[in-house]
Amino acid sequence: MLKKYGYVGLVFLPVMIMLVWMTEIAHQRNQGREVVVRLRGYDPWDLLSGHYISYWLDWDNTDCTQFEGGLCPKLAFGGAGRFYVPENKAQALDKAVRDTNNTAEIVFSYKEGFKPYALRLLVNGESWERAVDKN
Repeated sequence: MLKKYGYVGLVFLPVMIMLVWMTEIAHQRNQGREVVVRLRGYDPWDLLSGHYISYWLDWDNTDCTQFEGGLCPKLAFGGAGRFYVPENKAQALDKAVRDTNNTAEIVFSYKEGFKPYALRLLVNGESWERAVDKN
């Protein structure tokens, strides 16, 4: 009988660890303030693969007053990242972001000392889904 419960515990142990980990990530994400960072460019090959865009952050055109002390925390964000998108929307998003008349930004959840989390991709100040549906 004890052996049976031991196996059940071994099966649920990874599930419990994953649940605790996901809860911690959600907590950190919800504790941060939303900040908007402009994108400088992206890798179109990754976008065309259909699952994510690889982007570079444009700190020169980002409003750094939204951070403490008015300084952009470039090291905390790194210089690049990925934003995942549905494969069926990839080509339309590629067209919208490539358009030089459009401005692409990412909304992050940021708290000093913690990893920033990308929340939303904006095209001309609105969600990328709306921008893609307009075109």
